[in-house]
Amino acid sequence: MDMIKVGPVGRSGGTIWDYKGRDQVAGVLGSYNKNAILSLQFLYYENSKLVPSNKHGFDICNQSSCAVVFDYPSEFLTSISGSSKSVLNSIKFGTNKGSYEPFGCTSPSTDAKDFNFQIGNHRLFGGYNSWHPEFIWR
Repeated sequence: MDMIKVGPVGRSGGTIWDYKGRDQVAGVLGSYNKNAILSLQFLYYENSKLVPSNKHGFDICNQSSCAVVFDYPSEFLTSISGSSKSVLNSIKFGTNKGSYEPFGCTSPSTDAKDFNFQIGNHRLFGGYNSWHPEFIWR
């Protein structure tokens, strides 16, 4: 099956990252403050072991952290939604068993753009790509 790549949207620059082919996402680690998502790190199962991806973004003082760990292998990613302006303001993960509350800025500016990627119930998530100079840019 051919994969469809969506994004990045918004600013460009920085480093491109792409996890194509890693379809067994088992969770997500993130850091954020009141304005933006600061970093994202994905968890995968490879050879029956939980393996973290590289961290994308950065950490600062006075940040909050979030860990979303799926009930793998019975739970899998079905949607990614959130909002962005020049940075990724908030992100929410949906699975076949429910959804994880959004983290990041829950009241973005009125000109922020919402996004909602529905992956479906077929374990078809083949990766995520973006740019990251400082914040997680969309």
